[in-house]
Amino acid sequence: MAAIVVWNEPALFHLLKDPTGDVGRHMFSRGVEIVALAKSMVGKKTGRLAASIGLTQEPTRLGQKMTIGSPLPYAYVHHEGSRPHIIRADSGGFLRFSAKGRVVYTRQIIHPGTRPNRYLTTFLHVVG
Repeated sequence: MAAIVVWNEPALFHLLKDPTGDVGRHMFSRGVEIVALAKSMVGKKTGRLAASIGLTQEPTRLGQKMTIGSPLPYAYVHHEGSRPHIIRADSGGFLRFSAKGRVVYTRQIIHPGTRPNRYLTTFLHVVG
């Protein structure tokens, strides 16, 4: 005797793809934990990067997708670090900064680079 399987499409969509379904709520709660941990680990010089970290969640053809990150242009460099590099002033101008209590003007500097701060990926295996 053959078994008959009847799919309940609305219930299946709610379970797997709807942000308010079981899978969606579970993903969202884990995402909120990762965002909070990332904000606590990121550099705090101005607080702008930490304030910009957020998450989006949306259904896809196969399930759901969650994105956690920041739209700021320097967020990737903060996360991945940078190699030493030269910073030059724009078209004949000068760079201005303070060093040891003095104001310095120069046409270029050699930036020593930065260490990576993996504030987004560090906690992926911890949360769960």
